Amino acid sequence: MSIPCPRVAGSVSDFGAEHPEKYRDCTPLPLRRHWLAPDAMPVEGGVALVGAAAEGLSFYTRYVDSDIFSTATADDQKMWTLGDVAEVFVKPGVNRNDYWELHVTPNDFIMDIRVPDRARFQAGEITWNDVIAPSSGATRRTGVFDGHWCVELCVPWSAFDCPDIPAAGATWQFAVCRYNYPGKLEDPEHSSTAPLTEAGFHRYEEYADLTF
Repeated sequence: MSIPCPRVAGSVSDFGAEHPEKYRDCTPLPLRRHWLAPDAMPVEGGVALVGAAAEGLSFYTRYVDSDIFSTATADDQKMWTLGDVAEVFVKPGVNRNDYWELHVTPNDFIMDIRVPDRARFQAGEITWNDVIAPSSGATRRTGVFDGHWCVELCVPWSAFDCPDIPAAGATWQFAVCRYNYPGKLEDPEHSSTAPLTEAGFHRYEEYADLTF
C-alpha cells in the first residue's frame, strides 16, 4: 500500500470537529483491525492524514471515543499503559534500521522514542532508557470534544537526519495506530492504518509506504 505525501502548510493549527483545511489534498486513512480481516473495523473508528510541511512530517488523526481518558501526568511515561493514546511510527526508508515511535495522549502529554535497531532492542541489547532518551523535537496540538478527540503532530525533518522535505519520489514507511481503552486500564481495542497481519505495531515490514 502506497500513500502520497502532499505538501501542507504550517506545523500545528487550530481545529475542531473536522480536520484542518491544510490537509484537504491528503488521503483519509481509516484505522482498521487488519489482522482480523482486511475489512475489520474497530468499534470506535478513527481516521488519519499525513502531509509534508516545511517544518516537518505532519499528521492529523481523529478518533471517535465514548470514554476519553489518560492517567498520564508527564511526558515520556509509558503512555500505552495509561489510557487512550495516538501512536505514530515513522521509518525513514527501507535501507535504514532506525525508526521513531511517538505517542500523544488526549490530555496532551507526549512520549517519543527512537529505536536504532529493532532486533537489538527486542533482544535487550538496546535498553528502554536508550530509546526513550532522544527527543524528536515534535510539536503537537490535542483537542477533546463531545464524543471524539484529535491530535495534530509535526515531527521536524532533523529527527530523521534530513535537512528538508525529501526529494520527490523518496519513499518512507509509516503507521498511525491507536490504543482505545473502554473506561478502564485493561482490554484496549487496537487499530492501525497499516495492513498488519498481527496486532503488533512494530511490524514495519507491513507499514504503508509514504511517497513524497
